[in-house]
Amino acid sequence: MVDVVCVNWGKKYGIEYTYRLLNMVKRNTTRKFNFYCLTDTPEIYSDEVLAIKLMPSYVGWWNKMQLFRTDILPKGEYLYFDLDVVIVDNIDEIFDHVGFGITRDFVNPDPGILGGREYNSSVMKFSPDASLWRFFQYNLKRWMQIQKEIPFFGDQNVISAYLNSKSYSNAFPDHWLWSYKIGTLRGRRPLDHNKFFGAWIPQGGKVCVFHGQPNPADVDIDWVAENWR
Repeated sequence: MVDVVCVNWGKKYGIEYTYRLLNMVKRNTTRKFNFYCLTDTPEIYSDEVLAIKLMPSYVGWWNKMQLFRTDILPKGEYLYFDLDVVIVDNIDEIFDHVGFGITRDFVNPDPGILGGREYNSSVMKFSPDASLWRFFQYNLKRWMQIQKEIPFFGDQNVISAYLNSKSYSNAFPDHWLWSYKIGTLRGRRPLDHNKFFGAWIPQGGKVCVFHGQPNPADVDIDWVAENWR
């Protein structure tokens, strides 16, 4: 038995996003799994989704940091997905990734906003980690001040800073995850924002990340419609 988890806070994504993710995992793994959702509205979910109430102190993407609290999820290893990813192929290899797993950032892989390597937190293999949670908590004023200066600063920047402090070097293979906007390459900044370099499935691609805009619901492409349901 393995464990999958997502976070659905606020009104940005409806309950249907959680169930789409659940169904994509079902279609793309041979493993039996528990499916958890950290949420501010656990009462709206069925028994198939193991809904856990979030601590109410955080807003938006900062709620994702609660994944690392040691008092919220049962002890174990988890595979986390953002609600706006599209899973297109078998993810058993991601479950089998040894240790903490995350993908290199698509826009700022090296260096990132805070220097060092930067990682994209749309998909992670992790265990709740008291030291990462403390790193977030003890530096909370700093993170909030940076966000005032850089509005898109968020959880993945904090996670990246922590991993860099630990000399992390265990990222997922690049080809497993690709960006709908940027494609498989890291560090590309397309000048034409109407052209999406990841609008086809690359060889070996397992999960397409829809960071920013558009969302999967906003595109009219057969493979997206076939898998995101």
